[in-house]
Amino acid sequence: MSTENLLRRHSGAGRNPAIQYFPRSGQNRNDVPLCGELFNYLDSGLRRNDGLFFKLRRFLALPLSLCILLLTGCATPATHPALQANNHLPELIPVREFVANRGSNWGYQISPDGKKLAWLAIKGVSISIFIKDLEHNSTRTFQAGNFYGFDWAQDSRHLFFMRSQGDENAAYASFDTEQLGDSMQAVSLSPGGGVKAVLLRQIADDPAHVWIVHNQRDSSLFDLYKVNLATQESVLAVQNPGNATNVLIDAKGVFRGRVTKQDDISSIELLQADALTYKTVYQWSSSDLVDIVSIADGGATLYLLSNKGRDRRVLLALTTASGEEKLVYEDPVVDVSSVYTHPLTGKPLIAFTDPDYPKAELLDPALRDAFKFLSQPTPARINILSSDRAFQHLTFCLNTDKGTECFLYDMARKHLEKIGSSPSLEHKDELSDMKPIELRSRDGIALRGYLTLPKNIPAQHLPMVLWVHGGPWGRDVWGYNTEAQLFANRGYAVMQINYRGSLGYGRRFEELAVGEFAGKMQDDLLDGVNWAIEQGIADPNKIAIAGGSYGGYATLVGMSFTPEKFACGIDLFGPSDLTKLVADFPPYWKFEMDRWHRFVGDPGKAADREIMHNKSPLFKADNIHKPLLVIQGGMDVRVRADQSEALVEELRRAHKPVEYWFIPDAGHGFNRWPQRLKYFRKSEDFLAECLGGRSSNFDFYQLGAWMF
Repeated sequence: MSTENLLRRHSGAGRNPAIQYFPRSGQNRNDVPLCGELFNYLDSGLRRNDGLFFKLRRFLALPLSLCILLLTGCATPATHPALQANNHLPELIPVREFVANRGSNWGYQISPDGKKLAWLAIKGVSISIFIKDLEHNSTRTFQAGNFYGFDWAQDSRHLFFMRSQGDENAAYASFDTEQLGDSMQAVSLSPGGGVKAVLLRQIADDPAHVWIVHNQRDSSLFDLYKVNLATQESVLAVQNPGNATNVLIDAKGVFRGRVTKQDDISSIELLQADALTYKTVYQWSSSDLVDIVSIADGGATLYLLSNKGRDRRVLLALTTASGEEKLVYEDPVVDVSSVYTHPLTGKPLIAFTDPDYPKAELLDPALRDAFKFLSQPTPARINILSSDRAFQHLTFCLNTDKGTECFLYDMARKHLEKIGSSPSLEHKDELSDMKPIELRSRDGIALRGYLTLPKNIPAQHLPMVLWVHGGPWGRDVWGYNTEAQLFANRGYAVMQINYRGSLGYGRRFEELAVGEFAGKMQDDLLDGVNWAIEQGIADPNKIAIAGGSYGGYATLVGMSFTPEKFACGIDLFGPSDLTKLVADFPPYWKFEMDRWHRFVGDPGKAADREIMHNKSPLFKADNIHKPLLVIQGGMDVRVRADQSEALVEELRRAHKPVEYWFIPDAGHGFNRWPQRLKYFRKSEDFLAECLGGRSSNFDFYQLGAWMF
């Protein structure tokens, strides 16, 4: 519809042009011709790829009343009876506050000399890197662009950073923070053009060089290069023999060895004194979970997170000469999640676990006084971001279910300075509590997870979103979760279940997932839903299932295998065909394929292909009859776009209720804030229509996303 027809339709013919028409209680935006048609009109302009000039011209052609209406939005109130009957829901938080808040700041890093602080934040409408001189209290900024994290160089002057286009290939660059002007003049440190690189570590006695691995020579393997920071010259230091999965570099930047994999067995091999031969000091099978935490004492000690020969993953000290293992720390309930080590020696200092709320265990009693900030009166996840070379200054963050606060800590003076906080804390009074839950599966397994309830209303017969984590070898943890908070603010109970196969609960719990895609893994999710219904929390007729990656697959399984259970579903980057999923993984995943073959199936075996076919939602699409929103990235190399396109084509052919949003420049996730803004806007509108919660409708940041 043209601008003239849009204005003509809403300026006369039974309407008073002096009155602005806003939605009445209970109306959807499309029930109000002005709001609905204006939104659809603008959205269609984006789909037609109109140029910026035409978007601006159309927008500026609207009368003032329509512009005001556009900018203020047309919020939809809740229609679900449990929400309508209660007028105590907190203030509706705009979507932009969750995904595009201009007060956002993160990534605080202290320089090696302890004299500068760097972080990322929003300046104007762009992400910029801020460099603060702590001695002179002066700050410079540089526009970051597609900037994914950074590290200080040893000279405390240059920064390293990573760039990626969403396809999981990555290139590294550096820039001089003391260069003139505010335009970042960066130099490349690794190849681009389809090459995946990882900057491993700097070298203590050779600050002119860094270690980088990349797969330019062979896309399925990674070689180790020493890169000159001044000339960018890259010299092959260690060529992958064809079976190396990792390289070992200690805290001082000395190359110590490699991890190799032969058939089912992985081995830690340390370089010997002749600099030619390797000695195997530790081995494990693909059914074990082993991570190398650090290398200490000049290679004499390795610290490992390992569940070899036991159920839970523990922290071990391995004496490499004798092979003796010593238990350093274990949790009585769950795996050790991660370990913070001394940046100079590699010695473990803090062990982190996640039984329900996060825990931090100090391993060195001598640091108990200096690290007293670990003792928090309320639950908080501690994330230590950086330290200076002398290990006298730390930057760290405390994350709760309402947001994050970051601090600069002077250990000698025991002085704590707050340096930043997430803008979500401005809305902490409107945000909900995330509570740990535990229940029993139908076969008697303990299932743990989290429940986030809408604030200020009784937890009775509520619409609910079952939010399923990805992986599947991951887990949900307590802390700030954007989806959980946004959906709870809209009026939904949000349930997160760590189904069998989720990491963190020991070997046995993980092994229970072998062969259980679309089986008992899905039953665990359904048992969580049934528990919420039996507790009186959830309305059995108003439950949505949603998630990304494996969570997207679980959504499709829920919508096709048990279509009566869910009112609707949101699939983000989820596979629909397991055979193609596993067959199409990137070449550098080859050392991980035995795990996928064991848990899911081997596409090279006819019997496995039949099982995988029967567990693929694509071939049960006829069962899908409830509304489904499918979101897919065009640059996704894990779940390729043909997975979603085949399913959507099948559903559209059968005239099923499916909405498809294809994002050409997104990978296996969202790369930019306009994508996340549109994702949440689509999700809240979709859920409002399906479940009856609130929606903020048009957010004026969408206009900025369309323009830029």
